[in-house]
Amino acid sequence: MSLDSLWFLIKSAFHNLFRNLLLTAASVTVLTICLSLLGSSALVVRNMNAFVDEIGESRIAVFLEEDMTDLDIVLFKDKLLAIGNIGDVTYETKEQAMENYMESIGSDTGMEEALDPEIFRASLIFEILDISKYDQTLYEIQKLDGVGDIRERRDVVEGILRVKQILLFLSIWVILLFLVVSMFIITNSVKLSVYARRLEINIMKYVGATDFFIQMPYFIEGMIIGLISGAISFFIQLYVYNAVLYPILSEIFTPLSFVSEIGFWIPFFLICGGIVGIVGSVYPVKKYLKV
Repeated sequence: MSLDSLWFLIKSAFHNLFRNLLLTAASVTVLTICLSLLGSSALVVRNMNAFVDEIGESRIAVFLEEDMTDLDIVLFKDKLLAIGNIGDVTYETKEQAMENYMESIGSDTGMEEALDPEIFRASLIFEILDISKYDQTLYEIQKLDGVGDIRERRDVVEGILRVKQILLFLSIWVILLFLVVSMFIITNSVKLSVYARRLEINIMKYVGATDFFIQMPYFIEGMIIGLISGAISFFIQLYVYNAVLYPILSEIFTPLSFVSEIGFWIPFFLICGGIVGIVGSVYPVKKYLKV
């Protein structure tokens, strides 16, 4: 395709947009609302996942064998870190273990003098970074020499994973719903534009214009509507999240920062808008290409 032909198609697309300015404005408005709701749903789901991870009991305590020397403990820690998926490792001595136990039961019980640090075990306490690999990581830890016992909460982790799966399932359906609604809006907008030019399309077919050449202005028109809607949705989402959602969520946990993920959200809105616009422009034209 020559540059002259491409320029002609782009001008035709913009001409269609301005000729049906009311329909264009309506399409941009409705699609912007859909994309904003889609973005809000995605943000809520991502924050819920972050919240589930934050409250999740993914910390493990490995109690060491009694006869391990200081050098053995250092070597064991190195082997532990070599497994991967492990972070924030801290060493807890017998004395620290007793102090933590006394804090948990209360210092007014009168048991301080009756307890001896020697009845406790030194341990390494650490965090599982990716709980989806919880069982695999635990299996690798159990194979290490020097492990006396392991304290872990498999039931809590399994509950967290189930919640994340439910959130993922719901987010997929919410995203699909908004995409379908958005494509329906674009399709009807382009359909009205095509209907108004059905005679022109028939004439172009009779004089030898290809289907691709006839469809291209409508593809460009849908893409422009989608990109404009995506850009507007991004700024709306930026304001709504920072001014409304973030303050509410910050009272419960530490929410994700929209600005820190701006490199993800700009392409997200533009690509979603562009794809919805193009896909929604495909079907309406095909009907009038059969002459």
